[in-house]
Amino acid sequence: MQTSTEPPEAPPREQVVALRLPTSRPYITYTLLGIIVAVFIAQLVTDQLYFPAQPLLEMGAVDFRRILLNGEYYRLFTAMFLHANMIHIFFNGVALWSFGQSVERFFGHVRFALIYFLGGLCGSLASFVFTRGISVGASTAIFAIFGAEMIFLYHNRRLLGQAAQRELRSLVFLALLNFGFGLYTQLSAGPILIDNWGHVGGFFAGIVLAWFISPQYRLRTDLTTPTGYRVEDSNPLVKTWSAPLIFGVALLAVLLYAITSLRPLH
Repeated sequence: MQTSTEPPEAPPREQVVALRLPTSRPYITYTLLGIIVAVFIAQLVTDQLYFPAQPLLEMGAVDFRRILLNGEYYRLFTAMFLHANMIHIFFNGVALWSFGQSVERFFGHVRFALIYFLGGLCGSLASFVFTRGISVGASTAIFAIFGAEMIFLYHNRRLLGQAAQRELRSLVFLALLNFGFGLYTQLSAGPILIDNWGHVGGFFAGIVLAWFISPQYRLRTDLTTPTGYRVEDSNPLVKTWSAPLIFGVALLAVLLYAITSLRPLH
């Protein structure tokens, strides 16, 4: 029987490699911010703030009766560029700057634009169907990109590591906090009234769209790189273009059904 005084071989340690993710410059985010600020300046100059004042309605706020009875469907889109006051645009601008840059960098321009505008339309449609009042603000679209970032972190949680998983938990908490505050403003008699249905609609759209079109990174061997690996998106838009198309058609179908079912009530 032989014995050995050599220590047992230590288990291999987990290898940590710094990799560069494929990203894009967030030009659309900057453009949207510029448009929103320009529209708000126009509102200030013409004194068209603090809905439900008539002037802001004329600029394109979501208005249940005008959409239902007059067919002013463009309001579902134009409301995303209007804001009620300085505080409203400040918080939406900060949120768009923060989440918009992050999502557009990883999703690219086209996927980001699809999520932003389809999410904003879904939020406006939810506001039209459930709130049945007057609503403005970019927050419907912002909640869409907020939800999209959560799905992106979930899909890539293994590759991005513990930091991404902590960020995902923080975003879940932030979402619950926002929805809770929105519900509070609707139940209380305070001066602030948040359109929670618009936020829920945008958030839902962002989650659904991102589930199908979000980048999903995979490691590939590449001996031409210093680390020997490269990151590749295994879920490009060319493979998933049908998802936003189907979602857009579904929004149109919901709008037509809502108009048909609600119009006899008015």
